[in-house]
Amino acid sequence: MNKKTRKAFMTVIGILAVLIILGMIVLGINLYKNRWHRINFTVDSISVIKNDDYGEYKYHAVVVGSAKTWFYDFNTYEFNLTQSADGDIAPSNVENSSLIVANHKDNGKFRFSFETDDISEIGSYVFKAENIFIDGNEKKGTDIRLFMSEYTDKIKEDKGN
Repeated sequence: MNKKTRKAFMTVIGILAVLIILGMIVLGINLYKNRWHRINFTVDSISVIKNDDYGEYKYHAVVVGSAKTWFYDFNTYEFNLTQSADGDIAPSNVENSSLIVANHKDNGKFRFSFETDDISEIGSYVFKAENIFIDGNEKKGTDIRLFMSEYTDKIKEDKGN
C-alpha cells in the first residue's frame, strides 16, 4: 500500500470507530432509561379544572399524550393506563385510558382523568399499565409505568371565566 491509500484507510477506520462509540453511548443511555421506562411516553398536557359541583375532591385533571416504543424495540404493546398503588399518595376517581397501542412506527394516543385535592400532589402520582399484550400475547409481569413527576411542567390550571 502506498502512503495515500494507507492514510485514507486509517481515516475510514477512525471515522467508523467514532461512529461505533457514539452509537454505543446513545444505545447505553436509552437502555439505562429503559430500566425505568419500557415505553417512551410523551405527555402533551395536564389540564386541571376546579370542581364546581362541590364534590369530594377540589380538582379534576385530564392527561393527554402518546406512547411509542423505543427505536430498537419492534414489538407492539397494547395496554390501558390505570391508577398505581406506588408512592404514598394516589389519585382518586381515576378514569382509565382506553386501549393504547404503542409501537415504533406510530404514536398511541391516550387520555385519562382523575381527581385530586392538591395540584402539587400530581407529581407524586404513578400510573401503571394493565391488560398488557405484546405482539398479541398476554404478558403478565410486564412493568409499564407513567411517572407524573417527569411532566409537572405540563400542568395548566384552568381558572375558568
